Amino acid sequence: MILGLDVGGTQTDAVLLEGGKVVRTTKTPTGDDLLETLGTAIEKTLESVDPPAITRMSFSTTLATNAIVQDRLEDTGMIVTAGPGMRPEWWEVGPSYHVVRGCLDHQGFEALSLDRQAVSQAASSISGLGISTVGVVGKFSVRNPVHELQIAGMTKDRFSHIALGHRVSGLLNFPRRINTTYLNAALYRTHRGFVDALNQTLDAACLRAPRYLLKPDGGTIELNRSCDNPAHAAQSGPAASVIGALALEKCSGTTVILDVGGTTTDMAVVVEGMPFLETLGIRLGPYRTLIRSLLTHSVGIGGDSEVRHGQNGDLRIGPLRIGRPCAFGGPRPTPTDAMICLGLLNAGDKGLSFKAMESLGAPLGLGVKEVSGLVLEKMADMIALSAGAFIHELNSRPVYTIHEVLHRESIEPSSCVVIGGPALQVAPYLQKAFGIPCRVPAHFEAANAIGAAVARVTAEVTLQADTHRGTAIIPELGMEKKIDGRFNVESAVSMAMEALRSFACEGNGEESNEVSVSERHVFHMIRGYSRTGQNIRVKMCVTPGIIREWRRL
Repeated sequence: MILGLDVGGTQTDAVLLEGGKVVRTTKTPTGDDLLETLGTAIEKTLESVDPPAITRMSFSTTLATNAIVQDRLEDTGMIVTAGPGMRPEWWEVGPSYHVVRGCLDHQGFEALSLDRQAVSQAASSISGLGISTVGVVGKFSVRNPVHELQIAGMTKDRFSHIALGHRVSGLLNFPRRINTTYLNAALYRTHRGFVDALNQTLDAACLRAPRYLLKPDGGTIELNRSCDNPAHAAQSGPAASVIGALALEKCSGTTVILDVGGTTTDMAVVVEGMPFLETLGIRLGPYRTLIRSLLTHSVGIGGDSEVRHGQNGDLRIGPLRIGRPCAFGGPRPTPTDAMICLGLLNAGDKGLSFKAMESLGAPLGLGVKEVSGLVLEKMADMIALSAGAFIHELNSRPVYTIHEVLHRESIEPSSCVVIGGPALQVAPYLQKAFGIPCRVPAHFEAANAIGAAVARVTAEVTLQADTHRGTAIIPELGMEKKIDGRFNVESAVSMAMEALRSFACEGNGEESNEVSVSERHVFHMIRGYSRTGQNIRVKMCVTPGIIREWRRL
């Protein structure tokens, strides 16, 4: 059996899968105490289930996202070294940011030795503020992490946790590396506490199966290993929507996936079952990062969104969720109240919904049913408008290679898959607004939890080889190997693939066969009139997908 659990802003969904089928789903209101919510959801879902029968557990959480959005990050220091080009002072982040002398050139050779006295002074300044976590970033550390490692070695006794920039990604983007390293340090204690408490909860329930956490790229990572990069726990909810829809539907052709929740509607586009990836990095709050993510879009419209009159007397929906629907004692009318009044939903106090919609329709000269229908039409139109803008953005993205020029086609959706709690109620209105068929799959209400449960382990590595320096580095793994002049791009692909498979499968017993090479470049290095070596770059990943234990219903 597989246990999947997705923590949403309104509800926490849990699902139990066996033999490729859904055998149980539960919903638990998401409370202020996340761990209490998780414990209640797990206990409810596993009632009368023998713990050894659970063979896999996978979770998604809003904890990191909430900390970023609500500006509740732990105070974190930063120690940064530069290099040729942009000044690191431009990208200052956090309450105690220090630039120290020392730099590497673009090949990873030391151009200026590290100023150890400046490092010591920076560490003293940070710790003097009572800060116990720090991020360390060097501009070209992905080519050679020596300065980052030296700083970490000098300061390890002063701080409880040090996040290193070269472990974030193999991409050369200095500003995004600074942001991502900062988030990894600032989220570490919060995420570590969550993982420890969740492990304690699972241990107390005698659940010993492998434990995973969903990432924004639609894949999972072993739960304890997620503490190496806590920022990867953010924005897993939209990824769960996409993987869940793919697990429940074939999504042939070009399909828009809509996850209508209580607070937001998350959307994505898949072509022949393949989602788009934001390969450079996702934006988390004000921070542009190097965290790979499925390409999704959210709009602040959901079943519990506030419905009100605009200045012109028209109806406005969202983006705020003031509280629960009036039917459940909430303060303002919501689309959920409209569904109740139209008989589409049997929940809560119908009388309270009628009063709310009656007051909403009176200024417009509309009865309860008329204004309720108008609310749902307006909701669908706003979602369709936002989806249209998202698709326009996808079609407007630049084309970089001849292959893309020859094969690129305009994205024109042929159908929608609607999931989430109110999917059945809003699908007819969405079908009218989009003008294409809208399907609601079985188990639509638990699609996110299913997505978390069946997403396979993913990983990404970047190998940087310099035959002149005689080194090959995989920054994400902290791996460096000596190479000789016979090392070529085929050698790089083989080394990277072996490292990736080992990393993705380590400790979880899963075999990740679907590996793709996303970049493969060779640059000849010339000095004077002679070639001195090659700079080889290979980037590959285990592609997001669904574990083989699951079969589509």
